[in-house]
Amino acid sequence: MDTLKNIKFLTALTLNNIKTYRTKPYLTNSQEIEENSIYWYGHATTIINIEGKLILTDPVITKNLGYFKRQAEIPMDITNLKFDYILLSHGHMDHLNFSSLKKLNKDAVIIVPKGYKRLISLLGYKNVHVIRHNETYKDSYLTIKSFEANHDGRRYYLGIDNESHSFLISGKTKKVFFAGDTAYTEAFKGISSDVALLPVGCYKPERFSKMHCNPEESYKMFKMMDCPLMIPIHYKTFILSLENFNETITSLKSLNDNTINVLHIGEVSKF
Repeated sequence: MDTLKNIKFLTALTLNNIKTYRTKPYLTNSQEIEENSIYWYGHATTIINIEGKLILTDPVITKNLGYFKRQAEIPMDITNLKFDYILLSHGHMDHLNFSSLKKLNKDAVIIVPKGYKRLISLLGYKNVHVIRHNETYKDSYLTIKSFEANHDGRRYYLGIDNESHSFLISGKTKKVFFAGDTAYTEAFKGISSDVALLPVGCYKPERFSKMHCNPEESYKMFKMMDCPLMIPIHYKTFILSLENFNETITSLKSLNDNTINVLHIGEVSKF
């Protein structure tokens, strides 16, 4: 039964992607990155500026992800930017993308899950730090604490269930919470932050709820936090599941809460 369900899912997913191969990616914005702001690049890739330090999360900056075509234009070329930190939440290809990492500055502090230090070092990165759940990286500028995401982080779903991270990034006066990818969890309850970047996509078929949260579940997690602003991420970029983007956006708007800032790809939100 599971095999049949997987075949039906993969067939529908492949057909949905093939239908878009001849269509142009939809237009995106490209606003200026400001101090203490979030720039949404698409999917789980964000550029976070905290007190002048540039943090890049789960970079996927390519036009394709395997046979998955990027549905939105690439908002800008970031290969010439100098990132101070790169955060990798887990090993899935839509979060830890080797072809994207090859194009970025190799002197960044890069935080990786267990099992990936050697591979990332082979790409040329010199300042690689492995972090485990509930551990903290700290230097003179930022403190980055890991929280356990409710997500199977194995790259090809083989072997032991690898760790998936969510990160609280703290500067001297500002804090940003980046959830990465997660199903519903109460692990974020009470976390204090100026803004929360929370995933809202990849929730259909229903069995995906073991790995991902829908907009309502994401909002419920946000309301458990001590946080005034939510920015939805992890949707509107690649067709990786069976819900459509408009359905997700409609769900977000139906929550009728102006503390949810629904960004377009390439837009910036100050915090």
